[in-house]
Amino acid sequence: MKIVFFGTNEFSATILNGLIEKNREVVAIVSQPDKVNGRNNKIIFSPVKKLAMEKNIPIHQFEKLNRDGEILKNYNPDLFITASYGQIIKQNILDIPRFGTINVHASLLPKYRGPAPIQWAIMNGEKKTGITIMKTDIGCDTGDIYFEKELDILDTDTATSVFDNLATLGVECINEFLDNFEYYKDKHYPQDEANATYLPMIKKEDYLLKFDQNSKALCDKIRALENCYFIYKGIRYKVSFASVSNLFGQPGEILACDGKNGLIIGTKDSAIEILFIQPEGKQKMLALSYMNSNKFTKGDIIENS
Repeated sequence: MKIVFFGTNEFSATILNGLIEKNREVVAIVSQPDKVNGRNNKIIFSPVKKLAMEKNIPIHQFEKLNRDGEILKNYNPDLFITASYGQIIKQNILDIPRFGTINVHASLLPKYRGPAPIQWAIMNGEKKTGITIMKTDIGCDTGDIYFEKELDILDTDTATSVFDNLATLGVECINEFLDNFEYYKDKHYPQDEANATYLPMIKKEDYLLKFDQNSKALCDKIRALENCYFIYKGIRYKVSFASVSNLFGQPGEILACDGKNGLIIGTKDSAIEILFIQPEGKQKMLALSYMNSNKFTKGDIIENS
């Protein structure tokens, strides 16, 4: 079966590599255009492009897939497989392959449609997520479902660990689909629109920690985004992990800031203990160690200014 693969990020690259290792006939790859690093103008290749070049598979990077992508007809593809590609695919492209287009989606549809399903699932305190193998249509993750497999989200998980685990599960699922293609190809069912949710792209402002929220919600947000931050005395501090504390104080109040108790900050309902912190211009470190520097003052209120 001749496959054209569409993908861009590390999740996509893991799926693609899983297809290659199973000796699938990947005749071409489509990835998003290269990015340019704003600091040094260096061109950055996507993980999928790097893998395509390593495996010597033809790579296409369309600025506008739906305008320029009909060239893919030249590969006489049987199937398109997409995984975190990054552009909406219209009908003129979906109709190219003989057996249509299959998407590997990182949520249990119809929940968490959209571009950031892993982050939103963690941020919303979900205990389970999973992989959906689905038929791609012109909507955003709205196509019929072939099958789904669940994955537990542990309290210690971050977006990175869930991302990695789902990519591994995605490889298992897409290869199961292809191994049993004759069985699955006509066994798809529509999504339950009554239970559908769509979550948008994560924005820059979502990373700011506002301590007038509940402690668990803040900890889940930190696990989901991993680069949340607050501003104290004009310095930006990134936070990558925190836990709920049994202390109580005003939202944003510094309740502890020493080498014995670490950094504990009041929230709407209790407090959170910052476990890993990265001061602006420095490396990430244990908050417990950083508190020995006496940069924080107990009783101060963090006002993000």
